[in-house]
Amino acid sequence: MKYTLITGASSGIGKAFAEHYAQKQHNLVLVARSKNKLEQMKSALEQQYNVRVLTLINDLSVPNIANEIYNNLMAMNIEIDTLINSAGIATNGSVNDVSYYNQHNEIMLNVVSLFDLTKLFLKPMLKNNTGTIINVASTSAYHPIPTMAVYAATKSFVLSFSEALAAECQKTNVQIFAISPGATDTNFFSNGGVSYGNLRTPEHVVDVTMSALKKQKISKIDGFNNYFTSMILPRILTRSRMVKMVYNIMNKQD
Repeated sequence: MKYTLITGASSGIGKAFAEHYAQKQHNLVLVARSKNKLEQMKSALEQQYNVRVLTLINDLSVPNIANEIYNNLMAMNIEIDTLINSAGIATNGSVNDVSYYNQHNEIMLNVVSLFDLTKLFLKPMLKNNTGTIINVASTSAYHPIPTMAVYAATKSFVLSFSEALAAECQKTNVQIFAISPGATDTNFFSNGGVSYGNLRTPEHVVDVTMSALKKQKISKIDGFNNYFTSMILPRILTRSRMVKMVYNIMNKQD
């Protein structure tokens, strides 16, 4: 039986993706750390949309957790035809000031678990010549961000990895896509994320993703202002000037 697997599904963009795919009559595998939130989502989505929802209470920063998830789903004969890597965390502060533990876990979640899940579920998708993998990157992927150095670097990996993998899969029916939202109304921006201006909604991010997928794009920046600061400014300014400008902006957020 085919399912859509969504990480970080208990809130924000992951939750919006879950609601979208449930409305499209996709069965779901929802992965997050919050048991209560996932169980509430399971009950609501199954009742409203008459779909099957499997919840997995996992911390994706734990080493080799992706292998455990993959093996368990294979043992249950669950085929993942859409994978959405939405889980992510950020640390805020100078690298030297933020704890090693928090930054290490940030890399494990944002990079290692995303790679592991993509790598594991890609093989059966290619074997069946069908499937979709959506990786949630960020406008932070396009330039360094002092005081959020590790977060920006992890999202640079997500974007580069996704675009390269999309090219490798271009002659197949497996589609790889990276969405790069800017500031979005999620728990991320109320728990350590830094933003300014109007926040986009998670539902808007999902709509932009679906539109870009239909157009066979490999990545998309959500919003013109975000496109300007992520794509145009880095071409105008030297890397040194760009990183200094961003550093000054981040310091003003304090």
